[in-house]
Amino acid sequence: MGIRPTSEKFPLLVILNPNAGKKNSLDVFTKTIQPALQQADTPYQFIETASKGFAQSYFKDNVRQILIDLVQSLAANPAPGATQPSGVGNEVEATAATTGPPEVVLRIMVIGGDGTVHEVINGVLQGIHGSSDSFVNDNFRPMVELSIIPLGTGNAIATSQGVTTPQAALDRFLGGKSVPLRVVQVSQRDTTPHTTSNTNNSDNTQCTWKPLMYTAVVNSFGLHCATVFDAEGLRSLGNVRFKASALKNIAFLKQYQARVEIFGSVQKYDRLSHQLVTDTSTTINATTSPQQEQQSSVTLTGPFTYLMLSKQSSLEPGFVPTPFANTSDDWLDILAVQNAGRGQILDILGDALKEGMHVKQHEKVEYYKAKVVEIETPTQGRLCVDGEFLDVAAGPEGRVRFEVVSDPNIQLFYLSV
Repeated sequence: MGIRPTSEKFPLLVILNPNAGKKNSLDVFTKTIQPALQQADTPYQFIETASKGFAQSYFKDNVRQILIDLVQSLAANPAPGATQPSGVGNEVEATAATTGPPEVVLRIMVIGGDGTVHEVINGVLQGIHGSSDSFVNDNFRPMVELSIIPLGTGNAIATSQGVTTPQAALDRFLGGKSVPLRVVQVSQRDTTPHTTSNTNNSDNTQCTWKPLMYTAVVNSFGLHCATVFDAEGLRSLGNVRFKASALKNIAFLKQYQARVEIFGSVQKYDRLSHQLVTDTSTTINATTSPQQEQQSSVTLTGPFTYLMLSKQSSLEPGFVPTPFANTSDDWLDILAVQNAGRGQILDILGDALKEGMHVKQHEKVEYYKAKVVEIETPTQGRLCVDGEFLDVAAGPEGRVRFEVVSDPNIQLFYLSV
């Protein structure tokens, strides 16, 4: 369905993080981006973040009104041939029962890094679904198109699309093409007892999952998580802080205890055939029972030296830890290295800097594509989720679930390419 039309009179939202990366984002905007937007006759609203968390709070508080304004703008200035909402009621309830959902696209340009993108995504989803009267449904489902100008210390989303400079990102935006940007739902066990009645009219206590956040880049445990955590204290060094932190953690290499369970359909990289192979025993089909779906397809017992769950292939130019990851597919790529020594992990990371050769060459590297992954640690542990840190309790109560959910009311995001 063509959902491209955006009201020409509705502004592009420009979110600029002045503290991202080398702190030159405002200068880049003034000298490069602003003149290009003016030349392209693109109206925009400029929003400068004031602190960490600002972008998330901004969209959480304002996205409803922004979408109301956008729908009203489209209704007043319909694009030729576009399906338009016949009315805007309570909180963008478009009466589209007969005409179909309105074709609405909200464009957001993020000038910063992956951390700012993470805030925007979570703010939008919190603002949309943060109350009982979520207004996104089959009758109204906007497209949120992100254009990322990579000026952060982490620019994995842009880099994975082959975009490494602000000018290249600007050219992609002006080109007008986009692809889905699938997000991963991160959930934790809800320890509140829930009871349901079975066929014998007796109560059963069931565990449910409580969504915590959404990620679009990388979730990790072990060496990568420790590297990012320690690098937070070295921000004055710029991008080199990650290398300095990695060398420190490799010098004092630790192994991290955890249990990783993969559920549902699984693909595994086969080193003999040099390709991903579908494990037919894990394929979900019409005959798969609910009990089978709840059983793990693959279990990794660790200890883990390096564990990464990613939607992006590259974290920085040349460093490709998950080479088969795809921004737009519904799979989560898993890179697992269990109980590797210092020399082994140095070789593995060295080959990851050679466009992902580590997957092909190292027996210690296990690589999967899956739909659902759960991690449990025997003692209190720490996970890195898109650069933020999640402390998890020991045992089943602290179990964390990662899933590329299929809910179209969550998967609203697209990426300029």
